[in-house]
Amino acid sequence: MIRLVVLGAGTAIPMTGYSPAGHLIQSDSGFLLVDIGPGTLSRLAAVGVDYRELDHILITHHHSDHTLDLVTLIQAFESTPGWVREKALQLVGGRGTGEFLRQLMVTYPGIGPTSYQVVIHEMMQGTLEFSGWEVKSTLTGHTPDSLAYRLEVDGKVVVFSGDATLTMDLVNLAEQADVFVCECSFPGSSGVGDHLAAEQVGWIAAKARVKKLVLVHMYPYTLKSDLQAQIRKEYSGQVVVAMDGLELFL
Repeated sequence: MIRLVVLGAGTAIPMTGYSPAGHLIQSDSGFLLVDIGPGTLSRLAAVGVDYRELDHILITHHHSDHTLDLVTLIQAFESTPGWVREKALQLVGGRGTGEFLRQLMVTYPGIGPTSYQVVIHEMMQGTLEFSGWEVKSTLTGHTPDSLAYRLEVDGKVVVFSGDATLTMDLVNLAEQADVFVCECSFPGSSGVGDHLAAEQVGWIAAKARVKKLVLVHMYPYTLKSDLQAQIRKEYSGQVVVAMDGLELFL
């Protein structure tokens, strides 16, 4: 059984119940995070998962609302009394992720790692395999190096758009996903440059024939609109407007 928890359903804008991006996937193969925005580790503890169990972090892009708790995690690994991490941390991201981590270490000196390795995997459009996990990625157009991910584990498929634009590459990546976790920054039919709007999200979900659509990364005023109705102009499947803590079992 796969457990999916939306740890952060919002944006960088402070709002109760809608924290910055973070998503947990739990399976027999272990624990994996997709994005690790500020406060992700506290919300992870709230759903009963020990940060020391994290071995795989997938970053969609390097903006602060998707990455800030990476610093917290590395410092926690280094400074937990009575425990020394030895297992490598697998860090997946777009081009420049290695340099991004190096700059973090310069900005926050002395936080680690000293007893383990951070193994960097920089992706564009491709496939990466870990024990029990298959990760596929494609570029999303939000930034030059931003990624969406398709995770295949235990016979199930979960796709994360990250922050994205309307592309056929994203449609192809999400093809027949069991769950498609997609940003829905704006209401209506037109995104603002580097983000998606509700009807665009519905169009992608319909073209990809996803089984369940989960909306995340919604700005406060977006949540005041009827997103379900806007999505259903294009997509007839199940739609869930997420809040922090949404939990699904596949």
